[in-house]
Amino acid sequence: MSIRQKAAFALVLFVVLAVALIPAIQGIVSANSHAVDATPSASPTHPSGANNFDRVLFAGDSISVGRDARLLPQSFRAITSRRLRTTGTQSITTVAKSGAKLNYIAHSKAMPKDLDLAIIELGTNDAGGNTPTVAFRKEYQNYLKRIKAHSPSVEFVCLGIWYRPETKIAQDLDTVIKETCAQNSGIFIPLSDLYTNTQNRGPRGTKTWKGKSDLFHPNTQGHLAIAKKIIKELSLPAS
Repeated sequence: MSIRQKAAFALVLFVVLAVALIPAIQGIVSANSHAVDATPSASPTHPSGANNFDRVLFAGDSISVGRDARLLPQSFRAITSRRLRTTGTQSITTVAKSGAKLNYIAHSKAMPKDLDLAIIELGTNDAGGNTPTVAFRKEYQNYLKRIKAHSPSVEFVCLGIWYRPETKIAQDLDTVIKETCAQNSGIFIPLSDLYTNTQNRGPRGTKTWKGKSDLFHPNTQGHLAIAKKIIKELSLPAS
């Protein structure tokens, strides 16, 4: 075979091998392309179903303290707090005192800044103490304004009072809370239906984490019912 024939034969062989390798080369390129597409993105800051409430305030009276729940972790505040934390909340502040009226909490020095959510549970002791409706309205409006002054982007959840719904004072104060909350683009959650259900209160004399129960405060079932209403309104995912 001449040198020219050998060269031609080598060229043909090279072309045949190159054609044969094309599918393999395409497979390698394709595999690398898919590997790049499958690279996971950065982990989210909050878990799946996260809320937008990094900083939360609970303001209230003995119900927010957790009175008559058998154990403190069974109070509405504790249940709601756990759900908030598991969906991204970083900071929760509580300003609550047994027997407190709106005026007492509204003038408390404790006022966190940059809140995303404020859950207000006040007015029950004002109903029991017959606070004039006009005075209550002014104080409630001023309290929400004070919170908003420290936290311009705050969202409000305003709980109705835990009191006999057939009384005029209960109806009047609930109306004030509902209207004032609406004026601040908040969510009003009535509690009168839960109070009316006697299964949510008592029995008297049961041992709890904070003394013996009475017939007025929400029991463990009552606290759970309050928490469920809040969790539903905030569209927090089920546990």
